[in-house]
Amino acid sequence: MATSHRSPKNPKLSEMQQIEDRLIERFCDVKRRLQYQTNWTPESKDIETLQEEIRETILFYETRGFYLFQEPKVEHEPVAKRFRIHLTFRPTESNQ
Repeated sequence: MATSHRSPKNPKLSEMQQIEDRLIERFCDVKRRLQYQTNWTPESKDIETLQEEIRETILFYETRGFYLFQEPKVEHEPVAKRFRIHLTFRPTESNQ
């Protein structure tokens, strides 16, 4: 935790910082993220089909207590003419 070098000059401020640190640790911890990526997809693939696959994946994880935590990221390889989508999920509060 990042509170080891906090100055105790202002105990109330120190207490508020500890609360903030605990909240960040609980809700933003990288270890609590679930990463998903699609298979490599040719650039020529129909976007409607791909959107449906991603929607189904999101619904799959939502029914298991996860939510989409970040905007999807696209990894593109122009020379190979392919791409894939990365999705990052977090557990819902009831799934903690």
